[in-house]
Amino acid sequence: MSLKTNYTSNKKALLEIRSVQDKTVKVEFPAFLTSFTNSFSSNWSEEQVYGRQDPIGTFQSTKRSINVGFDIISYNADEARENLLMINMVTRMLYPSYSSTGTNALVLSKAPLVEIKFGNLIQEQNGSDNFLLGWIGTWAANPALDMGMFTPKAGEFLPKVYNATLDFTPQHRQDLAFNKGTAGNPNKFPYDGG
Repeated sequence: MSLKTNYTSNKKALLEIRSVQDKTVKVEFPAFLTSFTNSFSSNWSEEQVYGRQDPIGTFQSTKRSINVGFDIISYNADEARENLLMINMVTRMLYPSYSSTGTNALVLSKAPLVEIKFGNLIQEQNGSDNFLLGWIGTWAANPALDMGMFTPKAGEFLPKVYNATLDFTPQHRQDLAFNKGTAGNPNKFPYDGG
């Protein structure tokens, strides 16, 4: 199942989110970005030893975190319903899959991993379709109440605009190091400039 709005013709300006549990579950939001950060933190353990003014550092890992804020805009009630379905679908992607053991107990079978792509700013460097694997830590889509709502029938409220944010932790599937012979062009990580 794939959902997307019809109010953008620029296919390169889409924020795409796809479930790893079921790759047919995919949403596409036109990228009306309000914020974007791509941060990297290098983790080291430090040991202070006698007679040395600086600690000895042992590298442990580098963590990447992507935070995106964007507006989800509806131009009519039909698009507002479609946007609500896409928001629901992203929310469902935050939950794992379970399988039955036959004893009325459920066992976690698939973690709620997702894949995300946004042009050259969020992408896997060497993937076949360039979706970046990871998980969403925080997802929020809040109605912008000052923008109003569509009320096509009694009891149905469809916000015209949502302010959405997501925090994404990538899991890179390729070597990003400065090794000789590393696949792909290392100068295109993390952004491909052409």
